[in-house]
Amino acid sequence: MTRTPSNYIPSSSTRREDRTDSFSAPARRVLLVVALCLSAAASEPPAAGQGATGVLLPDGREFVSWERPPQFTRTYYVDNRNPRAADTNPGTKELPFSTIRRAAQVLQPGERVVIMTGVYRERIDPARGGAGPDRMISYEAAPGANVVVKGSRVAKTGWEPSKSYKLGPQAPDRPAVKIYQRRLDDLDFRGYNPFGMVNVMQDRVYLMPKPQELKQHLLRRGMMFVDGRRLEQVELYQELGRKDGAFWCEHDGLTIHARLPGDADPAEHEVELAIQEQVFAPRTRGLSYIRVKGITFEHAANAFPVPQRGMVSASRGNHWIIEDCVMRHANGVALDIGAQDWDMEPPEIVGRSIVRRNHIDGAGVCGLAGMAVQDTLVEGNLIEHVGYQDVELAWETGGIKMHTTKNCLIRSNVIRHMIHAEAIWLDYKNENTRVTGNVMGDTLETLRGGIYLEASQYPNMLDNNIIWKATEGKGGGSYNMPGHGGWGITVDGTDETVIAHNLIGLTQDAGIKFRNIEGRIVGSRGGTTRWNKVLGNIFYRCGKAIDFSNQDNTAEGNLYTRDWGEVTDESQAVGRGLNWISGPGTPLILDLDAWQKFFGFDKNGAYADMSIQVDLDALAMTWSVSGAAPQAPAGKHFRRDLLGEAAGEARRPGPLLRLPDTPTRIEIDPRRLVQ
Repeated sequence: MTRTPSNYIPSSSTRREDRTDSFSAPARRVLLVVALCLSAAASEPPAAGQGATGVLLPDGREFVSWERPPQFTRTYYVDNRNPRAADTNPGTKELPFSTIRRAAQVLQPGERVVIMTGVYRERIDPARGGAGPDRMISYEAAPGANVVVKGSRVAKTGWEPSKSYKLGPQAPDRPAVKIYQRRLDDLDFRGYNPFGMVNVMQDRVYLMPKPQELKQHLLRRGMMFVDGRRLEQVELYQELGRKDGAFWCEHDGLTIHARLPGDADPAEHEVELAIQEQVFAPRTRGLSYIRVKGITFEHAANAFPVPQRGMVSASRGNHWIIEDCVMRHANGVALDIGAQDWDMEPPEIVGRSIVRRNHIDGAGVCGLAGMAVQDTLVEGNLIEHVGYQDVELAWETGGIKMHTTKNCLIRSNVIRHMIHAEAIWLDYKNENTRVTGNVMGDTLETLRGGIYLEASQYPNMLDNNIIWKATEGKGGGSYNMPGHGGWGITVDGTDETVIAHNLIGLTQDAGIKFRNIEGRIVGSRGGTTRWNKVLGNIFYRCGKAIDFSNQDNTAEGNLYTRDWGEVTDESQAVGRGLNWISGPGTPLILDLDAWQKFFGFDKNGAYADMSIQVDLDALAMTWSVSGAAPQAPAGKHFRRDLLGEAAGEARRPGPLLRLPDTPTRIEIDPRRLVQ
């Protein structure tokens, strides 16, 4: 949800033709789907070339990036473990710089810095960007080097027993707990003290919490780590009497009190205090053609979006490549690549970046954030353990949370173990964006689920994904939003989306949920949720499979299981093997026969006996599907499956071409396709 202005991204010059036909007749609905598939099958994807991906966007054009093989005219070196290193050096291999920050000030277009193994506690502030695809500025770890850049400082000394504050009623005896305190005056905050700043930032028009929901927003941004483990921050000092592994900040942010796990002494452990908002981020906005490769970034004491200010940040720049990096332990956002702030005038060029083969782990609110990104490629990333801050009602959560995407490709990513956060949220006026070949799951206690596509009036595509296990969120807010969610895919006020060849399983509610939002004006009209197509998907043990918000959508060639999980109460708003049409009026609750007979949906759909187990940690699936599965023309968009296997002229439902009839274990890591 966002209040991005309607003119944030220029309207496309190519729109769908005016249509006078209707989807109201069942026969016509089926014919249109078949015609779509047959016409799509008539052409092959273009041959791969420079910057080519071989993947088509919804409009049929191949996604071709601007990337070119890098060439550099000069290489600088940084090695803070070299006894001869100094920032007054020329930055050669023999006389390297001691900080990456120094290299960031001298690099010119077409140059790079190679960083040797070490821990670098600094903020990297690039002074300039490159000058084109073949004159980029590159920051890269040396081959085989373990380069870790941290926004934290070691605080091994300065601790003393904490005795001035009361532990409260029914507290344990003071000698029974070991609480320590430390002043922070010696830390070089450089004008940003996160231990004195609350998590919430300036624009919270949608944040209407109940008093008991304010806690997370009013806690401080600073973080504390002991031996690499993040400690919990508590709201009141007396809570330290009831739990260890926690810390508390005094009102002025200059003294913290901590109780370590097992009542340990801080002097005997590595204690790190995250004090930087960002770790790699230009202060000059809008720099372009920067590459960041093979570096680990940790410990950013940043706030909750918006603005989207990541631990690693393009700072409203464009044409960045972020690849083979690790980003972990961000209080708010790990990585941002877009326009950052909807209250600012949009940059002339937004996005056009490449985010590839990274590992994002332990972000409090968002893993990858992008506002108004265009022509962007997100591929082969592992994103996990995002959303622990539990602020979904601020509407900016997600493993990937991007607004107003246009001509973007999100493929071959693994997104798992989310809590209070969707795997992928595409928010507001998305156009010609494709989400394909991803594995995502274990999205728990979320008001949406796996993929959430919101308020988008022109075609997008969600296909060949595995979406596994989603449970509903608790709701809340002063407007008393009820608990709901637990959906595999949510299509909200959105038209003309193709949802094809996905495997969706173990969702608490619908595998695919459609919602109308007629009263929300996007551009010049409200949302209609019409002309969406659900083609060739597999639904396994979901609360219900498809929940259309109206009849003006299409379902064809889907495969359903008769085993619908744990739901047995017929009065519940979910049921065994049921598809719904939720409106207008009283919901229609249908089995496959009624779905076909009365509405013409899934004329080629079928039931099958299935057994499916997905191990998201091992990225393996053991499954069997027995019974006659429908087949349909593959079409030019679906000529390869999730693992890259080529289809013939026709393919069966689901993201994999092979449907074994006996239990078979297969590897399902799509990242191996990304070189």
